[in-house]
Amino acid sequence: MDKEPQLRLTWHGHETAEFIAKFISDVKEIKIGLPYDYNHALFHALCPDASTAAVEDLDVSGGPELLSKIAKIGGLEEIEELIKVLDDVNAKVQIVSPPMLIISCP
Repeated sequence: MDKEPQLRLTWHGHETAEFIAKFISDVKEIKIGLPYDYNHALFHALCPDASTAAVEDLDVSGGPELLSKIAKIGGLEEIEELIKVLDDVNAKVQIVSPPMLIISCP
């Protein structure tokens, strides 16, 4: 069976993490919309050395370990549940503005 090209979700905590863990092997890419008001916190978690005058426009890529940085943000703690799941399938992670988590699976 071929993988679905894309799955779009909205972050709802543990339920979203469980859904992703269950269907990760069935899709090539998962886009998870995060609440807009998280952009500031995400920017500071991922770009701690940025100038206070910097435009908070995110485009950060890496492996699943990137999620450990944002799992410290209140309301996003359950994202940590995805680290092992994504690591097991060699997924890549991208976090962009407006706040969205993009998971790419090989």
